Amino acid sequence: MIARAPWLLLGCVLAAACVRGPTTTVVPPSNTIERKTLGPGDVLEIRVTDRDELSGPYEVSDAGTIRFPLIGDIEVQQKTQGQIAAEIEAKLGDGWFKQPQVAVRVTERQNREVSVLGQVKESGSYPFKPGLTVMQAISLAGGMNPLAMPRRVKLIRETDKGRQTYEIDTTAILESRAQDLTLEPGDIVFVPESPV
Repeated sequence: MIARAPWLLLGCVLAAACVRGPTTTVVPPSNTIERKTLGPGDVLEIRVTDRDELSGPYEVSDAGTIRFPLIGDIEVQQKTQGQIAAEIEAKLGDGWFKQPQVAVRVTERQNREVSVLGQVKESGSYPFKPGLTVMQAISLAGGMNPLAMPRRVKLIRETDKGRQTYEIDTTAILESRAQDLTLEPGDIVFVPESPV
């Protein structure tokens, strides 16, 4: 009986390892709240009340400015829409118009993509849409190829603590043992190659 104890113990451990219970994946923290300040490539819709000739789309340059009629270049990078509207109102009110009213709205954001790399059929960058998940992004890339290791997919995300990498078991997601993770703009999904 004593000689059988190690084998019995080993059998119990192996049996326990074969049972698949719910898998939990640590959900990565959100990058930051939706970016509220502007950067190069963003497009603004600026409306000046009763001044259609000044109203329209304006793209943020690489220098972080827009060129606005009558005023010239305005620094907009790292400013909110409200701050930009107040600055334009102040400059237009300084000798051009009496009490101008300006509304600023962001119509396009740059760098709103996610990248899917590694053992997928079509690696590349794909447009980000709110609610896009890891599995949907892999699907956009044509799905995993036969060499993929679905249990060790990596999600790489920029956080306030710097670049972080999270491991995701996509098999557990497909088997409803884990929740599919929502992506954010700039995320990278990397599907590694299986060692076998």
